[in-house]
Amino acid sequence: MLTTKITYALSDWIREWRKCRKENPSLDDCIKFTEWKIENYELTDSDRMIIESILLYETEET
Repeated sequence: MLTTKITYALSDWIREWRKCRKENPSLDDCIKFTEWKIENYELTDSDRMIIESILLYETEET
């Protein structure tokens, strides 16, 4: 289950990735980061959709 703490960590990680690499992380990169953060938990399809939504939000051009 994705907690608020994990989703905030993912958002921060995406922003840092963009700042350091000057490009957006892939969805797979975000999923790997999340799996690493929560360890022994299998992500559900719903979790993956939430991760994708966070990625889209954080990489949206304003």
